[in-house]
Amino acid sequence: MGRFKTGIYSVVNFRDVDMEREILEAADSEILHLKNVDEFEAALPEIDGLICDITPITPERISRMDKCRIVVRHGMGVENINIPAATEKGIIVCNVPRFNLEEVSDHALACSLSLIHRLPHYTWRVTRDRSWKLEDFPPADQFGELTMGILGFGQIGQILARKSRAIFKRVIAYDPFINREICSELGAEAIDDMDEVFRTADVVSIHVPLNDETRYFVNINKMRMMKPNANIINTSRGGLVDLDDLQYALHNGIIAGAALDVIEGEPLPDMTHPIFDEPGCIITPHTAWYSNSSLKKLRTIAAEEVRDVYMGKRPVGQLNTIQ
Repeated sequence: MGRFKTGIYSVVNFRDVDMEREILEAADSEILHLKNVDEFEAALPEIDGLICDITPITPERISRMDKCRIVVRHGMGVENINIPAATEKGIIVCNVPRFNLEEVSDHALACSLSLIHRLPHYTWRVTRDRSWKLEDFPPADQFGELTMGILGFGQIGQILARKSRAIFKRVIAYDPFINREICSELGAEAIDDMDEVFRTADVVSIHVPLNDETRYFVNINKMRMMKPNANIINTSRGGLVDLDDLQYALHNGIIAGAALDVIEGEPLPDMTHPIFDEPGCIITPHTAWYSNSSLKKLRTIAAEEVRDVYMGKRPVGQLNTIQ
């Protein structure tokens, strides 16, 4: 039995915890591979560290984590972890940033090209309607004549801008804290008014955090500003887009298409929602980040953070200050 116990409760570890075990052996840590919520709840009082996914780490759960020193989120967003409660309990909270920047930007770009070339619509008509008639298929647009719009100009937004510049006629970006010099270096234009991005862009790719101000900020009012051939891509958080409004806009031709890698209600969204019946929509199960490379980075860095805390070191991704 090890000196420490590390609980791992994450969809990332659906197969095994071998990679984490090899890393945490250096800190004399036993691993508890928690496979269901009952095992997770039962382990809370005895674990010294926790690696988790989007499972809510609530104040009530934190109150029972009497031995825990660190919680590491498999991913960048930590909105599922009550950081004030963890801080008061003396628990370090970490995320794993920068493990998936290339993957998410690649996914957004791939979706934009697929939507513009009407691939979801064409595939739908062929496979669902068994049609091979040209009149059933709307013509595609040419990438080099169009504008890519990026909302949120952090690291992923910047990488997407760099990749898009070689494909699109114009790349525009909005962020209230945008670095205009970096924007210019990447060949993009900084836009002062977010609504101008909706009005101008043929593709709007969303890369902003979810908070009270941004929840459902992409709604029917914004979609009515867009061109009828325009498309929306969301690889950030499901709550940024009003799903009912998006389905209405797609169904009624207000916009042409959408690509969603995130949907509100994850990990168990409403799979009966009519958005799943829209021919102009690409829907993927929160896998924009998912590659062999990013998966290895994510698991390795998370385990190393826990190991370092056990060994008296400060973790690189620490988000809170412990007195």
